[in-house]
Amino acid sequence: MIRCSHFSSRCRPGVLSALALALLIAAGAATAGPASTVPASPPSSVAAQPLVLQAHAQLLAGDLIAAQALLQQAGAQGQGGNRALAEQAFIEDASGRHMRARQFYDALKGSDQAQVIAVPAAVNLAELGRFDASRKAFEQLRQQSANAQIKGYAGLWSLWLAARTASDAGVKPEVIRARLQKQARAIQPASAPQRALLALYQGKSDISAVFADIDELQAPDAVKRDLRTEAGLFAGGYLDYVRQDHSGALRTYQRALQQSRPTAVERPLLIQTSRALQLSSR
Repeated sequence: MIRCSHFSSRCRPGVLSALALALLIAAGAATAGPASTVPASPPSSVAAQPLVLQAHAQLLAGDLIAAQALLQQAGAQGQGGNRALAEQAFIEDASGRHMRARQFYDALKGSDQAQVIAVPAAVNLAELGRFDASRKAFEQLRQQSANAQIKGYAGLWSLWLAARTASDAGVKPEVIRARLQKQARAIQPASAPQRALLALYQGKSDISAVFADIDELQAPDAVKRDLRTEAGLFAGGYLDYVRQDHSGALRTYQRALQQSRPTAVERPLLIQTSRALQLSSR
């Protein structure tokens, strides 16, 4: 795993999924030291940082039990601080305990980990059905993030949230489509997969092109799996809420779930939406 901060040129946005990017930012922040918004930890806690980073690596690998054990070990030694709390939030979300994760995210607002948790915390709001709050969080990221990949990812979330809430409100599909096409013009994609998804929401492409662009990437399999998970949620949402192609959406959701890793931030919503479609089709 490459560890880098959000300022590092070694983070190549074209080949990183949003989850990998968010968690790599976390690792970079940990190795770079705490920001000035929270008092620095005592020097004795620095030795514990490797335990938190080991937990982070286990989380990326999908071993939530090992990640939790390492965090507990760090806590028993009085080490970790806010960085460990952020990692705990990620574990809670990946385990499906979204309300519990929310408590950690809220506790870390304004801390030295605020930027680290920004993306997962915004996704968590959507998982909890707090779509308006999630939309505001992603819009803030789109406007203020210095990272082009995160800005593009936040823009895709804004499209998904707009489609979802409009569909839930009973807005006609043609009206939703027109709104999204206008909204999409303000979004700047940072990678080929993001460009393909944006073109889909603009009505200029189809779902096969989205996955074809991911397949053509020169990237590790784990990264491609995360990108396919993202594409499954966003492209499936377009089919579901805009095109009203519910059977196609369900196939897309299920395809993404089959390939997704346990720590993919989009996975809980993929599960929620696919189950909702399955129930509605009975």
